[in-house]
Amino acid sequence: MRIHLINLDRSSERLAEFKAANPHLEDVRRFSAIDGYQQDIAALVARGIFEAGVAEGYTPGALGAALSHLALWEEAIATNAALTISEDDAIFNRRFAATAARVIEALSPEWDFILWGWNFDSWLLFDLLAGVSPCLCCFDEEQMRAAVAGFQEQTVTPQTYRLRRALGIPCYSVSPKGARALKAACIPLARIKVHFPGLNRHLPNFGIDVMMNNAYPQISAFVSFPPLAITRNEIRKSTVQMDL
Repeated sequence: MRIHLINLDRSSERLAEFKAANPHLEDVRRFSAIDGYQQDIAALVARGIFEAGVAEGYTPGALGAALSHLALWEEAIATNAALTISEDDAIFNRRFAATAARVIEALSPEWDFILWGWNFDSWLLFDLLAGVSPCLCCFDEEQMRAAVAGFQEQTVTPQTYRLRRALGIPCYSVSPKGARALKAACIPLARIKVHFPGLNRHLPNFGIDVMMNNAYPQISAFVSFPPLAITRNEIRKSTVQMDL
């Protein structure tokens, strides 16, 4: 399974850390991330990528991340091929490729999206029993950070559930149909607020993952539980959140 890794040209240290953490990944294609500091916001509004006034609420890192994910969705559409997309702080289970391939093969052919990991400092909401009950999960991020090696070595047998809410997109797979659906649901990036159970608040659109949360219930979106990828989610090292 090829992984399309989003990484800024000026973030060579993060690329080195990714490679050091994931030497078992055999097929990684680096995608040169779009630099948010170099973008013309007025031009993005004119192109219909952002509604007026929304881009100003994004950090430059969040702006570049949104455009990078969108560019890879466009690639999935243009090539008519599913893509697995990773950010450069993702840490993968050592059996990720084979396990993820089996999980996708077991999905309905009409699948759009599957999330392989999320931010452990937030909440995950998925349909535990379809049409009967959702499940709201919280996690211990500090313990996870201390147990990365244990996560990577564990034999994980994930199940897939319909995804409702999750912050963070360290790694996911998207089908061509799903890329079209996400693009239709998320673009233009709009002035919205999305309710997050657990946080018990409505989050404004400050990043592409918030817009994607608004789309998850509308598309055939799934989550792998347990995860096959994690992120330490270290804000002090983040190229997306550092300006918040």
